[in-house]
Amino acid sequence: GSLASAANTRPIVVMELGAAASTSRYGRLLSRGAPAGSLLNGEWLRVDADLVAHPRYVRRDVPELHLFYTGSAWRIVRGSDYPSGELLAEAVSAALHPATVGVSGWSLLEAETGAVRHCPEYEMVCDGPNTELQPFLMEELGRDFFLRVQLTRKVVWFVCPATGNVYHSA
Repeated sequence: GSLASAANTRPIVVMELGAAASTSRYGRLLSRGAPAGSLLNGEWLRVDADLVAHPRYVRRDVPELHLFYTGSAWRIVRGSDYPSGELLAEAVSAALHPATVGVSGWSLLEAETGAVRHCPEYEMVCDGPNTELQPFLMEELGRDFFLRVQLTRKVVWFVCPATGNVYHSA
């Protein structure tokens, strides 16, 4: 079909290479840069399988921490009353994935003052093998990864969600 007709259809997500889930396989969402000992540093697990909406996560080993999109910001809250728990971090952004939030986009709760302050060191990144045989899924990188993340010399291997073919960014 033409580009016009392709634009009017939903993308087909093809899972090849023996993957059991369509939202994660080899990649891990990691957060880093919060003060030492902070619960905000660590690995996050995706808790939904919705390929259309923004993904939701919980912190591995600290499942009362929730990472989600509000419609105008990414937030990390603590508490079982998600999404209205205690705000610990926020990034006002239109990013489709927490790993595609702009550099220095996060603000964190300061334990001493109770204020939310900008923390340019804090970031979310997708980590994984990044090889031709173990490429990232676009859902692991973020559907807007190649639009929002500036690559320098690093080649990123990924699976095209429309065809299931493996490509690299170089």
